[in-house]
Order: sequence, then C-alpha cells, then structure tokens
Amino acid sequence: MDRFSQGLSRRRAQRAAARRERRRTPSARELRAQARTQRAEDKLLQTEAMIHQEAARMRPGRRRQGSR
Repeated sequence: MDRFSQGLSRRRAQRAAARRERRRTPSARELRAQARTQRAEDKLLQTEAMIHQEAARMRPGRRRQGSR
C-alpha cells in the first residue's frame, strides 16, 4: 500500500494503486531505458541471426559444387 491508500481496505488500496499505475505516463528516464532495452534486444537478435547464417555456411556437406 502507498501513501494514497491510507484508510482504505487492502483490496481497495491495491485496486486504486493499479488504476493509478495504468493512468501514469512514463518518465523520461523510463522511456530512455525502454528504448535502450529495445536497441539491445534488436542488436542481440541481429547478432544471433548472423551466427546462424555463418554456422550454416560452415556446415560440411552444404558446400557448393562449383567452388573446387
């Protein structure tokens, strides 16, 4: 429970807090952190795709016939 919920029952206080949280707009710090997290995830997925492509190229038996 928070300072806004004084005098309310536990259930009502939790509902009020949830309502406030949904209505609240994220701060600039939270937005920057969210963007940074998204960029890191994108970079990770890109790196993972590159690794899989390189591994597929290096697998034996999958080489092109004309390269000898």
